[in-house]
Amino acid sequence: LPSHTCGNPGRLRNGVQQGTTFSIGDRVRFSCNPGFFLEGHALLTCQASSGHGASWDFPLPVCRADDACGGTLRGQSGIISSPHFPLEYGNNADCTWTILAEPGDTIALVFMDFQLEDGYDVLEVAGTEGSSLWFTGTNLPAPVISSKNWLRLHFTSDGNHRQRGFSAQYQG
Repeated sequence: LPSHTCGNPGRLRNGVQQGTTFSIGDRVRFSCNPGFFLEGHALLTCQASSGHGASWDFPLPVCRADDACGGTLRGQSGIISSPHFPLEYGNNADCTWTILAEPGDTIALVFMDFQLEDGYDVLEVAGTEGSSLWFTGTNLPAPVISSKNWLRLHFTSDGNHRQRGFSAQYQG
């Protein structure tokens, strides 16, 4: 590259780049999409470097998934709740949790609180006998027992009307 430019620092997966010029003195700002948080420096500056070149002052940041929205859970017991519970969850959420028990064990999932936008925001539970279970609305679901040593919860919300969400305790 010519010595007066740093070049495009790169695309940020699950994020947005603001700034389209990459010469000495130019700045590029990065932010992450909802459900992700920025790890690293949000603002990069193109600086002159030794040897008549130019380079960015920091490496490209990374957008990591918000751990409150999904993940793998191990152990005999724990609590799963929607993002920001007991405050309202965000719009356009898409979270998947997997609960893993020891081989041969099953998992009991007991809901303590459940408030989703009826018909639009949904919690799907897989790993039970038969097909997946689908929960929506404000009725507290009955306890769920896995037929395997895992349960998978997939929570999705649409683009409007947020509720408090859900909280459930699991036990191996």
